[in-house]
Amino acid sequence: MDNLIINGVTMPDLKKGGLEIKIEKVWSKNTGRAANGDMIGDVVAVKYTLHCEWPPLNKGDAAKINTAVSPAFFSVTFTDIGGTRITKTFYAGTPIYPVYSYVNGVKTYQGVTVDLIQK
Repeated sequence: MDNLIINGVTMPDLKKGGLEIKIEKVWSKNTGRAANGDMIGDVVAVKYTLHCEWPPLNKGDAAKINTAVSPAFFSVTFTDIGGTRITKTFYAGTPIYPVYSYVNGVKTYQGVTVDLIQK
């Protein structure tokens, strides 16, 4: 699997099956149902949402992800469903860092997730 690259920094490997690519239509303001029930409106853009999930991570890798998704907007390079590497501008939803264990005082995070939403 090709890694995500955020602002030029390669992120830790995602867990197997840990990348969901959503391709969302953005509809015009006048979108809705007409009196006869037909849908009206126009698609004004198509945007990506990437749901990302990582396998267990050490604190360094968790911090790397957190630093990458902290700016308001950032570039993300990923492989789209056609197999092409593309780069788009995204922002992050709320990242989740579940603490799995404190073995010998070292935090391990399991199930780290974040949604990246195209600007």
